[in-house]
Amino acid sequence: MARRAQIIPPRADLKKKAVNLTTGFDLRLTPETIRKLEAVVHRSRDAFTTDIADRLMAMRRLVAETGPLPADQKALVAHLYGSSLEIKGAGGTIGYDLLTLIGKSLNDFVSGLSRLDDRQVKVVCLHIDALYVVLANRITGRGGVVESAIIEAFGEAKRKFRADGDDREGGGDERDA
Repeated sequence: MARRAQIIPPRADLKKKAVNLTTGFDLRLTPETIRKLEAVVHRSRDAFTTDIADRLMAMRRLVAETGPLPADQKALVAHLYGSSLEIKGAGGTIGYDLLTLIGKSLNDFVSGLSRLDDRQVKVVCLHIDALYVVLANRITGRGGVVESAIIEAFGEAKRKFRADGDDREGGGDERDA
């Protein structure tokens, strides 16, 4: 039989460390404090949006300019991995859950790869285009039926075009040597 949860009030010395009533925050958020916090998040949204747009432009440019040399391909994949990870993390922070989902899909797609073949480049470009659409149209939340279908399609593209094992570092055949 489960016991009932017991609420234990904090000790006075711990409460003093956590809350400084003269210069710190009170544990209760007043409507005014909530409005101030929302204003900070709203101002930050513009900075996040600009940062994501800059990352998308850089990713698109790198995909177009990168040649077939193994070192260039490895740098491209590393950049795509890092940028998609940042987008994945930032999306939910500013209310763009689709950015998080598509960023995660792109991140999962390039994770562990050392190069991209032509089909994989097309899949990466589709991810980047989808991220642009979400950002440009300010699609917040998880979207609807169409957006869910797109996320599913990206999962299928990963299964179909990822070719796990062939492109991983240290694995696969000697084609990229």
